[in-house]
Amino acid sequence: MATFSENFFHELFDFEQIESTLTSTIRLAVKDPVALYLFFQRYSHFNGYASAMIARLASTIGLSRYTFKNHELTVTEESDRGMDIAAQIMSAAADEGANGTPVHRALSQLTVKPVGDYAGLNYSERNQFADVPGWLKEVVRDVIATYEGKIDDEASMVKAMGFHMASEMLGDREYALLDMVERYENEGIGFDRYLRQKAKPVLINDHRYVPWSWVLIHSRHDGSGVEVEHSEFAIAALNMAARYGSASEKQVKAWAEEGFRAFVELQQRLFREIRL
Repeated sequence: MATFSENFFHELFDFEQIESTLTSTIRLAVKDPVALYLFFQRYSHFNGYASAMIARLASTIGLSRYTFKNHELTVTEESDRGMDIAAQIMSAAADEGANGTPVHRALSQLTVKPVGDYAGLNYSERNQFADVPGWLKEVVRDVIATYEGKIDDEASMVKAMGFHMASEMLGDREYALLDMVERYENEGIGFDRYLRQKAKPVLINDHRYVPWSWVLIHSRHDGSGVEVEHSEFAIAALNMAARYGSASEKQVKAWAEEGFRAFVELQQRLFREIRL
């Protein structure tokens, strides 16, 4: 029986309360075009570190030779399973830039620009928003410190995998709620009307992308996106860590929960600070 599943984390955390922070922040932002630009600028800045940190975590695990081993094999060199786990993590970053697909940061820029146009902000005003406030620097600093783990440190790597799991699971809901509030609750008005009437597709690597592609590629109100598959790979990585690591199942669960909780706390701070 697998050690980890989505239900494991759903039983530990109040996802309804977690989502309510985001929903209330978005609903407040859509009432004012400038506030909406601030929301997207801050949110895209925060998420802009995700893929790089996923790659760092995968690298950390891959470089940790013999930390994760198949205990049924007696030859150490044959038993190493670190890269098997690293591959599960790296799958979440592999979608970007492969076979001509755009990196997600490019798609986020494609979204943020028309929000700025909708808000009537000039270049100088947009650059003022790009001056990252101290609280956001602190959030990003903590993301970097937790996400990458430490080479040969089983505890920090499992915590980082829990952190990664939270990023993927909550990311699916974040983008779905963004889509729900913007395109369904406010259908035909405000920024949704601007998107439909004035925002034009942009050519990236010979393919046309609409400004809302950044949201839809991750998740949507009436469906799902890449975050669901990434969550499945993250669960697989945690289950492999539980199987191949040296710690007890109870300890691995505690580490993963600690990492998951660390991401939740940072995510909640992000949305509360944006709302102020």
